[in-house]
Amino acid sequence: MIESLKEAFNEVAQLPEDEQRRIIEVIRKEIASEKHWQTLFHDPRSEYVLEGLVAEALAEDTDGEAYA
Repeated sequence: MIESLKEAFNEVAQLPEDEQRRIIEVIRKEIASEKHWQTLFHDPRSEYVLEGLVAEALAEDTDGEAYA
């Protein structure tokens, strides 16, 4: 475990229990989301989906509909 992660856990350990639970839930959701995206990107069909999203984004940008 990297040192900064240890430091963060030590900081969290000083918080009230309900805050610790909230932070744990945020971390778990983030890990689950990352696993989900990794699964999607490793699916051979994802290339076609991404190509479609890129084309859509470029069209919106060309039409002045994209937001920064």
